[in-house]
Amino acid sequence: MYPELFHLPNFPIRSYGVLLVIGVIVAIHLARKRAPKFGIVPDRIWDASMWMVIPGIFGARIFYIAQYWKYFQEHQDQLYSLRFEGLTSFGGLVFGFLGFMVWRKRSKVPFWSFLDTIGIPVLVAQAIGRIGCLANGCCYGRPTDAWYGIHFQNLTGKHVPAQLVDTLLMLLGAFGLTLWERRGNLKPGTSFGWFLVVYGASRFIYEIFRAGTRAEMDAGIASSAYIPGTPITGAQLGAMAMMALGAVCVFAARNRKPAEQISQLAPAVPEP
Repeated sequence: MYPELFHLPNFPIRSYGVLLVIGVIVAIHLARKRAPKFGIVPDRIWDASMWMVIPGIFGARIFYIAQYWKYFQEHQDQLYSLRFEGLTSFGGLVFGFLGFMVWRKRSKVPFWSFLDTIGIPVLVAQAIGRIGCLANGCCYGRPTDAWYGIHFQNLTGKHVPAQLVDTLLMLLGAFGLTLWERRGNLKPGTSFGWFLVVYGASRFIYEIFRAGTRAEMDAGIASSAYIPGTPITGAQLGAMAMMALGAVCVFAARNRKPAEQISQLAPAVPEP
């Protein structure tokens, strides 16, 4: 594992942070390339990104604290420490979406077309971020003696590289959704709906292999936050809700006009 790439004076450069930034940059680049297909001016992607990324980081931390509030009540000194092992992807998605809603009210971009534009790029960004988890040594999988097991720093024995499971599933989902989009006749909201289904399914499967983060284990927090009386974790419940919402989006999009027709009917949007 390589949690720290190098040191600046009194400031460590962590591998997870670097890969997180790379994931965001790649997602923005992909979204800009995709934008014209959905009738979005590419520069609007840059405008929206700051409204989504920064709230997303804070939301990822807030959701993590809420998830383990009982622990943080007893360790309040850790509340304001933005640790890379103390973030949740669900929180990032929710707050990133709220940031988008605030920005959209000002920009007036087409709602569904913009969400369709960023769906696949977010899958790719998440795949890159999970590689950062692997380098950081967090979010590892359950103990295993299988050939694919990996030795993680400060842990006994080998563990499943669950991070790579999520990376592979996200990339496969992004590839499959890209092939589906090439069929054309895209109806606004459909691609975003399938993005939610893919993301939720990937997270559900990932949770089967995941053991927990090192921070959770060291702090004595349960590595698998199962819902009492069920074999389902809280994250899997959230993943199922995301898949259900995605299915609703796909179903609701059936009667909308294709994106190509909407783009032809709408007035041209000038470059800002």
